[in-house]
Amino acid sequence: MADYSTRRFLRAKLPVQVLRGFSPTEPHKLSSLAEPVNATDIKSGMAIVKDGNGKWVRAQAADAEFARGSTPKSIYIALQDADSLDVQASGKLVGLDCSDKYEIQTGYFKQDDVWAVGDKVTVGANGIFVKAAQDATNDTQYIGEITAVGDVDTTNAIAYVGYTPSCAAADATLIQFKTVQGVILPATLDVDDVV
Repeated sequence: MADYSTRRFLRAKLPVQVLRGFSPTEPHKLSSLAEPVNATDIKSGMAIVKDGNGKWVRAQAADAEFARGSTPKSIYIALQDADSLDVQASGKLVGLDCSDKYEIQTGYFKQDDVWAVGDKVTVGANGIFVKAAQDATNDTQYIGEITAVGDVDTTNAIAYVGYTPSCAAADATLIQFKTVQGVILPATLDVDDVV
């Protein structure tokens, strides 16, 4: 039997903070419930996608890239840890659909990216958010734009402020972004490709 008595309080990063756009009692917002593939793999604030069986997995960089004419994957933000008591009891984890409008803070970002307000945010390896860049051949889906920066270090990460967090985190730096979907066209795009 797992020991849940200290799990909530010992973590590497702070859980996601939804600053604007989400109220659990308002069903008109886009969210989705699904079973996580691995009960310990997904953490609150990570980028997630549904696999071929409709179960949550961590999003990867390839999930944000797509060939011209195809449909990009829907990317979500995990609201809970996959090993939280609520998810363990129900077998389902809630993901916020990035095609809706939210403003969030998350600690799951690429630590050496340097952020500025307006920078486009996309998905990197293992559910981490990264600064969007132009791919050589594929379209790149971005899912957000940075809305605030801090001065914690040279990356402009934000130090956590607000109410006392419900956990102790080894790393309390965050990025803050609003969800906005768009596409960065590939570097090799020919003018004839755009119709």
